[in-house]
Amino acid sequence: MEGMATTNRIRTLTALAAASTVIGLTAGCSTSGPGTTTTTDSPTSGSSDQAAETSPSGDTTAGDADYRDGDYEATGEYGGLPSHLDVALTIADGDITNVTVTPTATNETSLGYQQDFADAVPDVVIGKPLAEVSVGKLAGSSSCGDGFNDAIAQIREQAAA
Repeated sequence: MEGMATTNRIRTLTALAAASTVIGLTAGCSTSGPGTTTTTDSPTSGSSDQAAETSPSGDTTAGDADYRDGDYEATGEYGGLPSHLDVALTIADGDITNVTVTPTATNETSLGYQQDFADAVPDVVIGKPLAEVSVGKLAGSSSCGDGFNDAIAQIREQAAA
């Protein structure tokens, strides 16, 4: 009987370890999932998943957006845990002239997705109007774009003239 109890404990611990691994992997920027958006602009690095879409966000469109020039920062949240990314950017004449995304994940896998996303963002958003920037799947990550877009929405509010 004692052997059976030990076997059941091992099975339970194995199941918990597997579930914990799955949660850790999905906590960062996953490569697919519900609501995944692949964008339509031409990729800049040749990879089919490195693209950004530009579309009006909320009530602001490129024609009526008026943003103050300057440097802005925001933390964008996404996912169920939630995960987050720190975004810093510079606006000049309504356009993004510089952007830095700082990964914050503590899980190695999630951190890798966030870093790949952070490396790809400048190529697809610099030179675009702040009013139109929205990223989807980028650098193999479908979830990090949600965090980036959340930060962009906050920056739009900060920069509104």
